[in-house]
Amino acid sequence: MLAPTLAMLAANSIFPLFYALSVSLRNYQMLIPGAHRWIGLSNYLRIFGDPLFWSSLHVTLWFLAGVIFLQFPVGMALALLVNRLRRYQNMIATLLLIPTIISSSVAAFQWTQLFNYQFGPVNYVLGLLHLGQPTWTADPSLALPALIFVDFWQWTPFMTLLLFAGLRSLPDALVEAARMDGSTGWQIVWRIYLPLLRPVIGIALILRILMTFKLFDIIYVLTAGGPGTVTENLAFFTYIQGFRYFNLGYASALAILQLIIVSILAKALIALTRRSSLGGREAAA
Repeated sequence: MLAPTLAMLAANSIFPLFYALSVSLRNYQMLIPGAHRWIGLSNYLRIFGDPLFWSSLHVTLWFLAGVIFLQFPVGMALALLVNRLRRYQNMIATLLLIPTIISSSVAAFQWTQLFNYQFGPVNYVLGLLHLGQPTWTADPSLALPALIFVDFWQWTPFMTLLLFAGLRSLPDALVEAARMDGSTGWQIVWRIYLPLLRPVIGIALILRILMTFKLFDIIYVLTAGGPGTVTENLAFFTYIQGFRYFNLGYASALAILQLIIVSILAKALIALTRRSSLGGREAAA
């Protein structure tokens, strides 16, 4: 009975993975006819000497920093706020879903209109306040922060809902006991909520890290990697190598390397949250 499922898994996941690994070890260029010769690890060695790779990795790390230092704190604060409400929790949770369920390409197109230099409402409001009217996606110093803000706007509600669901699953008896012992709100958050929520936090961060490494839509629509390569992350850099220059061997090596990086980050985060959650449970007990 498992055979159909295993066959689908092999066809959709296992075979493409090993085929991409095989292509990454060859000089596979679609513009060059003939056999694609075996070159071993040359594509991987080329990656580490490519300044464009390091530039795209730098952009990707900036997006990761936005997830960890912006989306998680704001999402946690909003989750705590919604959890304190006694009414309208379901309505607020539904409203928070709206940015998340919108297609990323549609959201990026909306923000293209909002960031428009001449007709966009963002610059209109800034003009009324005499704060200047920047060219958001055309300015090398503002294009990346603008993209990080769009990602923040769309996916912080997702972080909030995950953390809110985790808060709802915690036993009320612990919080009530802490309040009877005279604990302040901050002490409850720091000593009870955060330790017990670490598995949920780990899952939320892992999901967002995976989504950040796959981020493509908003970059393609808003900036197309520009100006220059300022907003070109690893996913977009891989796309350019594979579908603009048709260098499939190099693009496959980039994809395999990203898989390795994400796997290491996810494994480390899972191990960290497991150790932390055990310590948090002992402290709560």
